[in-house]
Amino acid sequence: MNTRTHRQAGVVSLFVVIFATLLMTVVTVGFIQLMLKDQRQATTNDLSQSAYDAAQAGVEDAKRLLLLDQACREGVAAPTIKCAKINAALTPAPGQSATNCDTLVAAELVNATNDETLIQQNTGDNAAKLDQAYTCVKVSVDTADYKNQVSANQSVMVPIAGVGTFDTVEISWFSKEDVPGTTDQGVEFPSKTPETPLPRVGSLWAANMPALLRAQLIQTGASFKLSDFNDNQGSNSNANTLFLYPSYTGAVNLSFALDGRRLSSNAPRQAKCANSFIDNFYACTATITLPSPINGNAAQRSAFLRLGALYNGAHFSVKLKNGANDVKFSRVQPEVDATGRANDVFRRVVSRIELKGNFIYPQAAIDMQGDLCKNFTVTDAESGYVPSTTCTP
Repeated sequence: MNTRTHRQAGVVSLFVVIFATLLMTVVTVGFIQLMLKDQRQATTNDLSQSAYDAAQAGVEDAKRLLLLDQACREGVAAPTIKCAKINAALTPAPGQSATNCDTLVAAELVNATNDETLIQQNTGDNAAKLDQAYTCVKVSVDTADYKNQVSANQSVMVPIAGVGTFDTVEISWFSKEDVPGTTDQGVEFPSKTPETPLPRVGSLWAANMPALLRAQLIQTGASFKLSDFNDNQGSNSNANTLFLYPSYTGAVNLSFALDGRRLSSNAPRQAKCANSFIDNFYACTATITLPSPINGNAAQRSAFLRLGALYNGAHFSVKLKNGANDVKFSRVQPEVDATGRANDVFRRVVSRIELKGNFIYPQAAIDMQGDLCKNFTVTDAESGYVPSTTCTP
């Protein structure tokens, strides 16, 4: 009886050891799998970031190419710059909107090995061992639209130069990115009647209400005088302003001929907006007819569009049209499509490049944060006026 009991106890101990060993094995294998998975994920993330950095390097080289092209077109490029090569490299094949993948190589800006450009400072820095390169960089100098964003109470100057004649601009603004938070709040609108005054900044304008957009047209014909900007010759004009007030019942088609300053009207124009972002990327859209410039026609116009956002900021898009047909922007905001590689991981980046040159567009004649004090002195003396040196706000 005692011997049988001892044998049973030994079998139980054996089973306990076996199950304990199996449990520890399962736990150990599980931990190893988690470690390997985390290691693979970390390696993938590292390679993904490296591939992204390589694509960004391609974008930066494309910027250099576009700046050289601009210098060639302005006639200020150094004699060593191969302007003919650059122009040919940036000219897409017939029927194509973008150049080939070897744009930078064709312009002789970089070298390529096995159809890709290694990321390195020089050939002797051993950077090739990192196996990091960009494999394709395409450039579209003519784009279907202009995209940007403008902060509240700020403005953006948009050159409107097309590949052909245009007579209309289509402005769309206020996207879901402009609404704070992650929940879909929809789009609301401020109350507005012809007698409703505009609210003070910081009141009665919620964060999910589209910005009141100020659209200012500045243009010239074949020749102009400064006085032309204050003149209005029938359907011809060189300067117009519209205040586009967001409204669910507003108009889609407008005209710069409705400029309130020239019509002695103090009411903004109501622009059509949707009450959600479900059907449209932008909530508001206005198609505005342009007047012909003074001393010129639509084919001769040199024009800028200054867009300012009031109350709220906004992402926006501008398109050019000739009647119902779309017209591409010409070298206003080129698009660069670059693909980077790190080991066997690829990343693709699409960027818009601003080509504004060295000229800085002023936002205002006076920009201040505090009070503005002006001193005026009226005297019957013919000369000898000495301006005051003190001023109390």
